[in-house]
Amino acid sequence: MVLPIVIFFSTTISILYYLGFIQWLILKIGWIMQMSMNTSPTESLVAAGNIFVGQVPAAHLLTASVMSAPAALAVAKLFWPEVETLNIATKSNLKLDKGEAKNIIEAACLGAFASITLVANIAVNLIAFLALLAFLNAVLSWLGNMFDEPRLSFELICSYVFMPLAFLMGVDWNDSFMVGELLGVKTFFNEFVAYERLSGLIAKRTDGNLEYVDGLKQYLSIRSEAIATYALCGFANFGSIGIVIGGLSSLAPQRLHDITSVSVRALISGTVASFMTACVAVIFCDPIT
Repeated sequence: MVLPIVIFFSTTISILYYLGFIQWLILKIGWIMQMSMNTSPTESLVAAGNIFVGQVPAAHLLTASVMSAPAALAVAKLFWPEVETLNIATKSNLKLDKGEAKNIIEAACLGAFASITLVANIAVNLIAFLALLAFLNAVLSWLGNMFDEPRLSFELICSYVFMPLAFLMGVDWNDSFMVGELLGVKTFFNEFVAYERLSGLIAKRTDGNLEYVDGLKQYLSIRSEAIATYALCGFANFGSIGIVIGGLSSLAPQRLHDITSVSVRALISGTVASFMTACVAVIFCDPIT
């Protein structure tokens, strides 16, 4: 279901970009973050732009994207503190390009065409990483059988490693094992695979398939679903490091060494930012559901 949504979203954004609404909104949000967080105009605009053009329930995902912008700036400043005074004017006359479209119809077509690459990238990533995960689980299962642990899998390992983090974010203890698995899959593979797993857990509850295995439930509560949605919303995973390095280095080839040197730190800070939004979101979640 995610692929048609990507096409629709890309087309809609392209139309709004042609009308100038996206540029206006990005500038306003960037200005708010610049004034409230004392960040530079460039940092603020990049963070604001990622809400709409960066890489389950749509309301949670949109809210998470908005919350992640200031969270990412805050965590980035903690991981890489600024020690120099910026020589950038606070009231810089920044302008965003309107695009190449000549009318709304062309803007819609360009948006749909632009989504082809993204949709193909998502589909290929899902196929590749799901196949890799299946292979890894087969190897772990084979090793587990040698030590009388046939249920050994990558997901099981992730569940134990990330379960404490899920619990600290506010996930119910009975759900933290499953959410910990999702966090591990997202971190070591990508968010698409994790959301695919999350949708399966959500479907079990909504379809009334409230099954238990060895006394452990196999579905998430509404509260745990919301927290997981926020925690998984991000591009911080090992599978994405190469994509980010390739994209940024193509824009600034002379800064390749700088980009690669901070890649792991960016991965950790991005993960922390996503977890921070989940911690804030849990405040507004019903503790009963």
